[in-house]
Amino acid sequence: MKKYLLLATKIVVSLSLLGYLLWQLDWPSLIDKAAGLSWWTMPLGVSILFLTLFIGTLRWSVLLRTHYPSFGTLLLFRHYLVATLFNNILPTATGGDLIRSFYIYRHNRDAVSAVSPIVTERVIGLVVLLAINVAAIYSTDSVPIVSKTLWSTLTLILAGAIAFLTLIALPATYWPLHRILERLARFRLIGFILRMGEATHGYLKHPATLLIIVFYSATAQLLGVLVYYILAKGLGVDISIQVTLVVIPLAFMAAALPISIGGMGVREMATVGLLIRFGIAENDAAAIALFYIPVLLLASLPGLYIYLSESGNRSLLKEAEESRIN
Repeated sequence: MKKYLLLATKIVVSLSLLGYLLWQLDWPSLIDKAAGLSWWTMPLGVSILFLTLFIGTLRWSVLLRTHYPSFGTLLLFRHYLVATLFNNILPTATGGDLIRSFYIYRHNRDAVSAVSPIVTERVIGLVVLLAINVAAIYSTDSVPIVSKTLWSTLTLILAGAIAFLTLIALPATYWPLHRILERLARFRLIGFILRMGEATHGYLKHPATLLIIVFYSATAQLLGVLVYYILAKGLGVDISIQVTLVVIPLAFMAAALPISIGGMGVREMATVGLLIRFGIAENDAAAIALFYIPVLLLASLPGLYIYLSESGNRSLLKEAEESRIN
């Protein structure tokens, strides 16, 4: 019951924010702007966003294969597409990360090997996104525009995240902490954290693996920013790639807050508000933000086809909702 109440709240938040944004718009101007959209904009944007999904699969597979070398990339890609559908589009109580985790979990009932690759990739992806954003804000002298307080906060969070990952990666700091927690291993949660820590330490202690994950994460994040830049250019909006690198990572981080369906509504409001601060007209900013939604929908359609065409996916969803890793 609780998770369905949370789902309903997320739906209300997304619809309310999108509704407010749409209510504020000058519709004749927005329609004129949409009519002038260059023909290549949507196909190119969808193709780039779809490429980011494949890169996300590669990142997942690098970590997962330390546990299970036999999983093929194309097979994982199919499940990644279905997970993306649930993460970004469908208003359900079951998230895409749970679907990915349970797909691995049902092979041998090992929750750690199922969950730890996804948690690790998410954390490293967020750290990389933070690093890109902090560097972009500083290098473009945008600190006064986004506010010094926000930039300082992001910098502190980035430093703390790097310190945390270093703590786990280095044997000299990880194992003393591990031994302290072992004294509390009789508690189920602490025991699970210990096993998660061991798995994550196993990933991070190999510099080559870490560099590959960072590279895939940076590539995917930059391509996501590029989609917005392409939308702006296709709509005839004069915006620099530097401004896009400042604004869009901030919007992505806002969208990562678990208060809406796939960040929808939160992402658009953040994008519009930030673009306006950089001198972009409100309707131009809204057009860029809103046209990202159909790009996201179109890039997610293969996941919908896979989910509907393979009956096993529906039983997988039901089992995932009832599983112990939920």
